[in-house]
Amino acid sequence: MGRWELILGAGLFFIFLLFVVLIVLYVLKSIGLYGMAQKAGIENPWLAWVPVADMYIMGKLVGKINLFNQEIDKMEIILPAGSAAVLVLGGIPVIGTLLSLAYAVLTFAAFYYLFKKYRGEKAGGMLILSIIFIFMGPIFLFTLRDADPIEGFNNYPMDM
Repeated sequence: MGRWELILGAGLFFIFLLFVVLIVLYVLKSIGLYGMAQKAGIENPWLAWVPVADMYIMGKLVGKINLFNQEIDKMEIILPAGSAAVLVLGGIPVIGTLLSLAYAVLTFAAFYYLFKKYRGEKAGGMLILSIIFIFMGPIFLFTLRDADPIEGFNNYPMDM
């Protein structure tokens, strides 16, 4: 077996391994959102398994947020619409980049509010770990699947 065959084989194995890891992370995220949606009584919790529509579930769980002193409600509409917009327009130079950055900030804020709702003061650390180690977000969502919101939690006002 030649050198190029070994390199190609190693590359294909790496791609396969990456694909398996991504599938596992997607399943963990979906199970987490599905469990939280069921526990919260959100209609159609199965949407947690559908790309883009899973952001509807996340938005319903989060409710409204305060980002840069601006109240943002209807997150169940804004998050999936933003996700779809990034998918469609993300490849356009400048506009796609700006839209992707804005959506990333909004998504991080939604994650923070969700973590705060279920884990209180641990939310900041969970968010930082989710940003630095991207695989931690789905794992954290999975761990929240059976969690109850913190007693008396009010997600607004809570500045970010």
